[in-house]
Amino acid sequence: MHLGHQQLLKQATAIKNVLNLTSMVFTFDYPPEQLFHKELRLITDFKTKQKLLLASGVDQVVWTEFDPEFAAIPAVEFVTDILLGELKAAAVVCGFNYRFGHRAEGNTELLRQLGEQHGFIVEVISPFLHNNQPVSSSRIRELIGEGNVEQAAELLGRFHSYHGTVVHGKKLGRELGFPTANTKIDPRLVLPQAGAYLTWCFLPDGSSYPAMTSVSPNGTVESYLFEFSGDLYGQTIEVCFLMKMRSWKEFSSIQSLKEQLSRDYEYAAAHIDNYRLQGQRIVLE
Repeated sequence: MHLGHQQLLKQATAIKNVLNLTSMVFTFDYPPEQLFHKELRLITDFKTKQKLLLASGVDQVVWTEFDPEFAAIPAVEFVTDILLGELKAAAVVCGFNYRFGHRAEGNTELLRQLGEQHGFIVEVISPFLHNNQPVSSSRIRELIGEGNVEQAAELLGRFHSYHGTVVHGKKLGRELGFPTANTKIDPRLVLPQAGAYLTWCFLPDGSSYPAMTSVSPNGTVESYLFEFSGDLYGQTIEVCFLMKMRSWKEFSSIQSLKEQLSRDYEYAAAHIDNYRLQGQRIVLE
């Protein structure tokens, strides 16, 4: 959920308050594009998406699976049977490029026409610009894949994070003096470019620790939590990416890897004071 989505939700909340309605987000468990482009990687998993939507102040989140049967529903039928019939919509807020119905035949113009015909309000949100460029999920996905997690955070309105279960690894980090939490991330998510990152890890007990995280070319995500001692195996943690420290390197010896990790730690320690914990969020000072 990026800044453009947040703008849309703010407008929906404003209409809800004026008309004394219940606000509801209708969405899919996974983006419709995935039905046709299996290789498309997600920015967030559905559980995180729900959490972010509800945290924005939305009263309800309603979702369905976007399957071939749903994709075949004509645009007008989607509005009359689902938005009006099932969801009882009195007002609909959508983005400027919103498409709906079979083969995306419906657009905002059709939605406005149906609104006039059936007596519901239609509010279309203009593109949300950042540095004179529209904020979009595709651009954010691209930035994350490039390792530009700082600029991605600007468009998201928050630092990007992943939830995953800590699993057993090779335990090489422990031998080097940097024991890591090897986190299993949903393979459907887009990962940052391979390299070393300054991160912040949130644990199930409510505690959190600054960390440095390695993302390998094969998608392994390992985090060394500063001043933490304990067993995290089997627990689900959240790894929040703050900035990229360096690109991925191959090392000719264990000693050269250990020396690099020490340099990474010094770099991370020198920069972590630029961030602070505010509730369960990290903010840039």
